[in-house]
Amino acid sequence: MNRFTGSGTLPRAAIVNGTEKKAVKFTLAACYGYNTQTKRDLVSYVPCVVFEPAPDIEKLLTQDWRGLFFEVEGHVSTSKFEKDGETKYSTEVIVNRSGVRIVQELEPFPSAAAVAREKDKKAA
Repeated sequence: MNRFTGSGTLPRAAIVNGTEKKAVKFTLAACYGYNTQTKRDLVSYVPCVVFEPAPDIEKLLTQDWRGLFFEVEGHVSTSKFEKDGETKYSTEVIVNRSGVRIVQELEPFPSAAAVAREKDKKAA
């Protein structure tokens, strides 16, 4: 079974390709832990695409994405192509048309790094 469910933020606005049959490409920044030495979140950047999204999803990903925490569902796809005579490979998540949801606005959820900084301030 090939199923992906992930959550995170968008580091930048999505890009729309096509006019009649649209593909909206975006990157999901998903936090998977915390490095206690550097006091930074560990983040994976997951390339995603939604084919023929609903207009509200397209607007959400391209215009209203700041400050939102998303959850996406889809499947992982790999492809192979030639570029400048060299074989390249890519992996991305093909998100279901109805597979984008806003989980929460970010304000109530500080990052692990922010929580650690607050702990350090209180300990000092």
